[in-house]
Amino acid sequence: IGVPCVSSDPKDRLNPLRSIISKFEEDDLIIVKLDIDTSQIEVPLAKQLLEDDTINKLVDHFYFEHHVQLYEMKHAWDKSWVGSVQESFELMNGLRNKGVAAHFWV
Repeated sequence: IGVPCVSSDPKDRLNPLRSIISKFEEDDLIIVKLDIDTSQIEVPLAKQLLEDDTINKLVDHFYFEHHVQLYEMKHAWDKSWVGSVQESFELMNGLRNKGVAAHFWV
């Protein structure tokens, strides 16, 4: 239809991380799976989770199919890949250092 249902803009009401801040507390178990197959939205959301301590202190587990430049996945991700395997490791390591159990798959 061409109507966006998710936004990576931190101030947009369609940003899913924004709803976490407004509806949950640190004692809640929050598991986020990010897999909408649009790197232009997914990567900024993942970085927002990493950089915004208001959000990452609430999230317990994060699952992300990061579409990185990986030859073995070229057939599936060619039009959507952004970043490198190294950047994916850095993202997950950064989240883990902030207390988020971060996981990815290919």
